[in-house]
Amino acid sequence: MRPADIGSFRLIAHRGASAAAPENTRAAFRLAAEHGAEEIETDTRCTRDGRVVLFHDRTLQTKLGRMGRAEDLTLDELQALDIGAWFDRAGAAILNDPAAGWNEVPPGSASPEFVLGFDDYLDEFGERFHHNVELKGVTPDLPRAVLTAIDAAGARERCTFISFHLDQLERLRGLAPNATAGWLFPRAGEAPPTPEAVVRECRRFGLQQCNPRYTALTERLVQVAHDAGLEVRAFGIRTTTELRRAVRLGADGATVDWFRAGQRLLEGDQRAAGASARTGKAA
Repeated sequence: MRPADIGSFRLIAHRGASAAAPENTRAAFRLAAEHGAEEIETDTRCTRDGRVVLFHDRTLQTKLGRMGRAEDLTLDELQALDIGAWFDRAGAAILNDPAAGWNEVPPGSASPEFVLGFDDYLDEFGERFHHNVELKGVTPDLPRAVLTAIDAAGARERCTFISFHLDQLERLRGLAPNATAGWLFPRAGEAPPTPEAVVRECRRFGLQQCNPRYTALTERLVQVAHDAGLEVRAFGIRTTTELRRAVRLGADGATVDWFRAGQRLLEGDQRAAGASARTGKAA
């Protein structure tokens, strides 16, 4: 790896510093800021009362211990729910498997740490990060609600919009023709599209990024996407080995749960590559 490749690789804090604090919460975003993150990825869904909440899962069962979906509750009801208890009970241990190589250490008990509304997130962090905003839900009004909140915060120029759902990206494009946007693919369990199909869909919807799951990231995909003028941002990286491979394949960046550890890894690899290059020149 050349030093320039590592140095230009854009590391994105996935749902904040989500290996060290409950995902999509104030604690996770504050830790990401403390660790020097410049870009954040977060998940948006519409609530029953038409507001926007930061919540990843399709249902509330695993992380909040109750039936239903975020879309079934009001924002006030969701913001009263403690996601920190899940992190303490299971989340931290799942994310910080020693075999993955990250060696992140959560700072302590997370509970109580509550679900966060998008407006409150933007109030505190709107000027702090570049926001990679995933349109996670399928509610047709979600793109408009997200844009309304972002424009109220004056944060449009600091946002990239991403989604698995091309229909949501199409709605976004109708509302915000010049917004930067990218397609996440493939969905879990689906076969990846060919590089040519990726470029075709991105061009059809006027997208600037393709965002492959790590298992779909190949050197050929990167080359074809770059030839078409698309950035390549990977997701679903689970180990330090996978992060290093994403850099070697030429991806422009990736989301990781272990932002601090990932940053240290890339900085160390950049120093080592620079030293190796200097030694080679001297020889």
